Amino acid sequence: MENFTMETFDLDRPCSIEELENIITSPTGGLTMLPSTAFDKICEGIFLGEGDTAKNVTTMKQLGVTHVLNTALGKDAFHVNTNHVMYQRKGIKFLGLEATDAMHFDMAKYFYPAADFIHEGLTSGGQVFVHCVQGVSRSATLVIAYLMIKRHMTVQDAVRLVRSRREISPNPGFLQQLCNLNEELKRSGHFLHTNSILAAAIENDDVEDDCGEEETCTVKDLEEILTAPIQVPSSSLSQINENIALGLNHFMNSCDRLQRFGITHVLNMSYKRGDDSDTLLYKQMGVKFLGIEAQDTLTFDMTPYYELAADFIDDAVQINGCVFIHCIDGASCSATVLIAYLMIKKHYSVKAAARYVRRKREACINANFLQQLCDLNLKLQQCGHFKLRKKI
Repeated sequence: MENFTMETFDLDRPCSIEELENIITSPTGGLTMLPSTAFDKICEGIFLGEGDTAKNVTTMKQLGVTHVLNTALGKDAFHVNTNHVMYQRKGIKFLGLEATDAMHFDMAKYFYPAADFIHEGLTSGGQVFVHCVQGVSRSATLVIAYLMIKRHMTVQDAVRLVRSRREISPNPGFLQQLCNLNEELKRSGHFLHTNSILAAAIENDDVEDDCGEEETCTVKDLEEILTAPIQVPSSSLSQINENIALGLNHFMNSCDRLQRFGITHVLNMSYKRGDDSDTLLYKQMGVKFLGIEAQDTLTFDMTPYYELAADFIDDAVQINGCVFIHCIDGASCSATVLIAYLMIKKHYSVKAAARYVRRKREACINANFLQQLCDLNLKLQQCGHFKLRKKI
């Protein structure tokens, strides 16, 4: 891990173009990549893609699309020439925005109209296809703005969510306008109105589980899932879902942050090992606390703590609270027990659980812990545990 540097995300620090560009390019080693597909599903109800696909009304109907948002309306080569008439015959609602993919273009004027249109599509139970020419800049920018405005996500996490689903490349001018929107929303207290301000809580939480009931899972299998590519966490805290957050040791040692994130439970996986929790503060705030003295080593046995940690996490989930799970770096001990929780309480196979956690936060789990998770997987597999799979 010493070969990697970690960016700590400070909620009070203004975002920058460079920070957003790093989020966008970090999965490809700093390179900007074009999409490998014509369109991608960003979250439940939202597709992001290219103009040629949007022009095919038959494809739109096959996808179940009820709303089309053209963010590059126009007749030249850098725009997409569509209109409401071509979709009206199929019962699809249409909104066209005449945006140009240029640094000086004022995209901010479309943030709220686009967010309202997408929101209308989703709240009516529909599917929204958002596009420009390539589905990487104009359309991606407005999907990010929607997530910020309607789903109370910070710009960093909105960008991270969209980038996890599709290669994108908003121009620096658009990124700056998104940073400006982030500051505007932050000043108004917008991000404090939900427990899932850092979450991709709107995502479809179904995780494809390709670990068959008879398949043996190996350390190598899990390493491929968790280290593709290998990175240390880029933020102090990652919201796994609306009830679970995973992060660094010091992040929740303040009244303000406990209240801001709606924390009801704190699970410290490196208790008394250079990671001291303010237990008095938690007691005063009515926050439940569990400390486990785990060691991130190749000899430590984490298995005795699986059930204890899973029960504690589940206690928070059952009361619709929010549990903050942490160790020193929020990447190994804490990630391990979170995966074990998903396996024990939610009936996820180890591969599906690892994939789910990695999708929300970078994880660097040592080979010893991975083997113990594989052993747990085999044990649960043998008793038919995964046949009772639950949705998170």
